[in-house]
Amino acid sequence: MSRQRGATTLVVLVASGAVAVVVGGAGLVAPDGFHEASGVVAGDDAGLRSELRAGSAVVLATGLLLLAAVARARLTRPALLAGALVYLSYVAGRTSGLVVDGWPGGGLAVAGVVELALGVACAWCAAQQASPGVGSIA
Repeated sequence: MSRQRGATTLVVLVASGAVAVVVGGAGLVAPDGFHEASGVVAGDDAGLRSELRAGSAVVLATGLLLLAAVARARLTRPALLAGALVYLSYVAGRTSGLVVDGWPGGGLAVAGVVELALGVACAWCAAQQASPGVGSIA
């Protein structure tokens, strides 16, 4: 595995990590306010709030891994793969929700576009880390 990282990879690590830390942290610490901004209201449902916090914790942990990879080159590819997995899983979930449930609203649609961009960027950079000149994830 190549340990050399270009500027693009570092930008992707920082950007995708920072977004995940902010989003995951906000959803974990203040799920009501964070999700209400997108029109999702948990109300007094402790079970729903627990589900929102659980997903947020996964996003936060992924963001911390992405940011740790900035300092530790050996974490670069695993962090990028984790970032791609998490962001693109959100895209898959949002896409299935769009098909089954309908339009989620503008804020969540924008979130989906950002998740798609960050997920593809993470996957592309991970492929570049696989082996010099090959670009395969395998």
